[in-house]
Amino acid sequence: MLNNKKGITLIALVVTVVVLIILAGVSINAVLGDNGIIKKANQAASVTKEAEVKEAINRTILEFYLTNDYETLEDFLKAKAEDGSIDSVTKNADGTLTVKKGNYSVTVENKTNSSGGSSSGGSTGGETQTPEITIGEAKVVANSDGTGSAITDANSVYLGNTLYITFSHSITGGTTTVDKTIPYAVTKNGTYTFTVTGTVNGKSYTKNVSVTVNQFKDVYEYMQTNTKVTYSDGEVWVPEGFKVADDSASTVQGGVVIEDKDGNQFVWVPVATIADYKRTAYSTNVATEETDTATNSIKIKYNSSLYNYYFTEAMPDDEKKSVDTYKGFYIGRYEAGDKESTEAKKLSGSNDVTKTVTIKANQAPYNYVTRTQAVSLAEGFATKQGYKAKTKLVSSYAWDTTIAFIEKTVNNYGSSSSQGNYSDTSVTYKDITDESKPEKTKAENSPLLVATGQTTPVCNIYDMGGNVFEWTTESYSITNFPYARRGGSYLSSFADSPAGRRLDGFDDANANFGFRLTLFM
Repeated sequence: MLNNKKGITLIALVVTVVVLIILAGVSINAVLGDNGIIKKANQAASVTKEAEVKEAINRTILEFYLTNDYETLEDFLKAKAEDGSIDSVTKNADGTLTVKKGNYSVTVENKTNSSGGSSSGGSTGGETQTPEITIGEAKVVANSDGTGSAITDANSVYLGNTLYITFSHSITGGTTTVDKTIPYAVTKNGTYTFTVTGTVNGKSYTKNVSVTVNQFKDVYEYMQTNTKVTYSDGEVWVPEGFKVADDSASTVQGGVVIEDKDGNQFVWVPVATIADYKRTAYSTNVATEETDTATNSIKIKYNSSLYNYYFTEAMPDDEKKSVDTYKGFYIGRYEAGDKESTEAKKLSGSNDVTKTVTIKANQAPYNYVTRTQAVSLAEGFATKQGYKAKTKLVSSYAWDTTIAFIEKTVNNYGSSSSQGNYSDTSVTYKDITDESKPEKTKAENSPLLVATGQTTPVCNIYDMGGNVFEWTTESYSITNFPYARRGGSYLSSFADSPAGRRLDGFDDANANFGFRLTLFM
């Protein structure tokens, strides 16, 4: 019975144990061995980490080509090391850079950002970049075509002029363009930046060019001598003791305004030749072919029905000399004002000429003045102000030349313009009798004398037509009415008394009689 029972022999047990030991060894080696799973996983993680760090380094390097702030890649990476984007950058003996972040590093070629520019179309730019954009010497010149000598002195050209920036540009094997048209016009100081684009074989490259302009001199300062200022459409002489006003036009035709230290203002009237400084008939006045022998001037008739009476005036020698020398003169921007008056003198006013004359806006017109008084006040103004220049009551030559100047802007201004404060025109004005100076509107057909500078200027000149009649130095041939007044008034219609028309008068003072100054160097 015992011989028939089954069991595990010792030999079988030993064999089983040996097999299990072998299998365990294989499994442990597969996990922990040199080529085991754990080691391979660690290696994969390390490779992934290295790739991530190097990718971050390369992204940082790529930023260099997207900025204009650093001249070289080394400078850029040093800044990145300071802000913690990378750990360090080291320049190697061969000129390359080793960029380190953590336990990893990347070696790259040091690059130069091409004058602050960047490239597209596959080029990265730098010391080895080809082709290269070449920029010639930038210069500032006076000629619009870019020719002429460079203006190198700072503060050597008065504001109001136009200068031009020019430079050459090229690229090997291709063409270049600039984002601004060269020569480039400038009218003030500053730094001007241009982007030059070069194209070679379909690839584009850019380069920035910066030019600093400091040649302009501020004219908003009082002149120490008579000074010539050049504008785009002509030249202006600014007298000693004057400056160009802040609200002056930037062209001669627009009306260049000068002012003294008290704010009195005049407008430049250009005269090309002395032959252009002349008397002209406007409106219903009639110019004849006759010459008055006493004055050597043409006779201008009152109208076609009064052929026996005429206006005449010899050209004043001082005006002739000044206009011929300086190619122009100044006329008051405004009618003469009364500094001490807070309201315009009405029809009941008095003939008081002891007040201070002004040539400013928002002043009561200096009315109730005779022609004789107007001459004296005008000629004495320069002395009271301390001018080196001479002031005068406006002559027929100055008045008519001014009208001709204005008519280059407003056609037929002297004979038919409704611009001005006439009885039949509407004017928006500020009432100087009211301390708050509210804006009001004078309706048509409601005569009202308003302060200076309330109407719309033409060429920066106010009230050549309307507001008050203005005495001139011209004469009329009727003994009882020997003087001439111009420009109409708030009591007349613009059709009857446009800016250019002459009317006779005797030495009378009236609410609608005023005057205007001229200035000669």
